[in-house]
Amino acid sequence: MRRGRRESHWLVVRRCLAIIRRAQRGPATRAELMQAVLHEVGADAYGEEADEEARRIRLEKDLERIRTRLLVNLYFDRRMGRYVIQDLWMPLLDLPDEDLETIAWLEETFGPESPHHDAVHGLLGRLRSWLSPERLAAIERHRAALEVDLQQRDEDEIPAAVWEGLRRALAERRRVTFLYHSPGQEDGVPRRHVVDPYEWYFDVARGHYYLRGWCHYTEGPPGRYEQHRYFHYRLGRIRDLRVLPNKLPPIPPSAPRYEVVYELVPKVARLGVTRLRGIEVERVERREDGGALVRGWTESLFWAVQALLHYGPNCRVLGGPEMVREMRRVVEGMAGIYRVGE
Repeated sequence: MRRGRRESHWLVVRRCLAIIRRAQRGPATRAELMQAVLHEVGADAYGEEADEEARRIRLEKDLERIRTRLLVNLYFDRRMGRYVIQDLWMPLLDLPDEDLETIAWLEETFGPESPHHDAVHGLLGRLRSWLSPERLAAIERHRAALEVDLQQRDEDEIPAAVWEGLRRALAERRRVTFLYHSPGQEDGVPRRHVVDPYEWYFDVARGHYYLRGWCHYTEGPPGRYEQHRYFHYRLGRIRDLRVLPNKLPPIPPSAPRYEVVYELVPKVARLGVTRLRGIEVERVERREDGGALVRGWTESLFWAVQALLHYGPNCRVLGGPEMVREMRRVVEGMAGIYRVGE
């Protein structure tokens, strides 16, 4: 009898681990969690004669065990209609020091202009979410060592409190608030931003550190403005940064994607199409004269326009509609400055 009870106990553990592994793969419905259990543990995972109702009840009990005994906050997200891992009180993963150093190196070198940036940082973010706070702090120490040279190359004065606050927020996956002074604000008054920080990077072309974060809202004259979009903040313009108790959501918000279609003349496309910062190229169509038609997308119309202006008259934007509209606005503004046509 004792042996049977022990086997039943381990059967429950195996079911719970199967559920956690499925949730680590991504958001899952109740049916998908149950299917993962049956696939990994076997058809009799809930008992040979268990009907659908009995399986549902045991699945609910397993979910409760996962939260209270294994300390994994696996809960039902009503917005998504699926179960997700929101937080861990017990880490699900540990890695050797050399792997943590590699994670730090990848985060520091795969900036937004890098190919497959989103995929790389999505993977690194998932690995981070399963590590303990102590191991996350170790990653940040490795990053700090890599940042020394880049800090010296950034001409901005970045307060130590900003460095340390962001390092802590990224390690603990916490929301921040700070004052930000944008040159686009003619009154010269900094606005307070409430932001979920997801990564910081050094822009080699501009020589500055930036934070990529999801801004919930901004406050300043004349009031509060809802944002709900990603911003790239220059660290040298951040002041009075505070780390808030709010934990980041298990899955970062999706940024809107804008279609980008442009053509390059033969003299710049003949030897290949350069991968540009802010534009994810999906397809390049070669033309008989050596030119090229490039199709892709961007999360930031501003950065995409800035990248294509590098080509000057050797590039023409054909789509999508938002991209054409933004490029036309910028070019018409430049034409007005230089009084083209007079």
